[in-house]
Amino acid sequence: MTLPFDLPSFVVAAAAVSGAYVIFGISAFGAALFTIPVLSHFFPLDFVLPLSVLLDVCAALALGRRFSRDADRAELKWLAPFSLGGAVLGVTLLVTLPRNATLAALGTFLLVYGAYSLHEGVPARRVSRRWAPVAGFAGGTMGTLFGVGAPPYAIYLSRRLGDKAALRATLSNMVLLSVSIRALVFAASGLMLADRLIGFALLAPFALAGLWLGNRIHGRVSRDTVARLVSVLLLLIGASLLARALV
Repeated sequence: MTLPFDLPSFVVAAAAVSGAYVIFGISAFGAALFTIPVLSHFFPLDFVLPLSVLLDVCAALALGRRFSRDADRAELKWLAPFSLGGAVLGVTLLVTLPRNATLAALGTFLLVYGAYSLHEGVPARRVSRRWAPVAGFAGGTMGTLFGVGAPPYAIYLSRRLGDKAALRATLSNMVLLSVSIRALVFAASGLMLADRLIGFALLAPFALAGLWLGNRIHGRVSRDTVARLVSVLLLLIGASLLARALV
């Protein structure tokens, strides 16, 4: 059996995955915002994205039903169909776009989202449900193309749901639904190869350990503090990827 990692890259991958799923345990999303940019420095995106989605499915199932009863099912029904349509477009772009162009787009996206997140303290107006198709389609496309589909869902739902428990539950369920759609699309397109499955088996214990730790500490850490730290890290990672793509 040929392993997809050498020892140095495995150590980096295990550390990145553990840290990313601590964030996932605290916020119910966001692991891929770290695992994909870090791992894409070492591996092609068509290896990293299926690996990341398998880890996200595992973590979302582990977090799973704990939050499902508080979820707003009406919002999920609006987001899900458009997320599927976006996922099909995203995987088409993934296999056709040049690697450097995709990396540059991912870096730019992380810079924009990181800058946006730093200004999240400003109160925002409630938006119309007519934005659900836009959020769903954007999340589905970004999910399969970049592996980071949750931000459009989070931006939309944070402006629809005032209750924090409902927001976290709805976002957690949408992440599970989204990554499941993404996994099916990757499998149908032939990207779920043996090396991705081996990589998942090796890294899943680190993801679950990070998720466990995140769940343990989420009640003790200010969400605002975590959000600002995440934003700064996203800016740094996005700048790094953009610089790499343009060199």
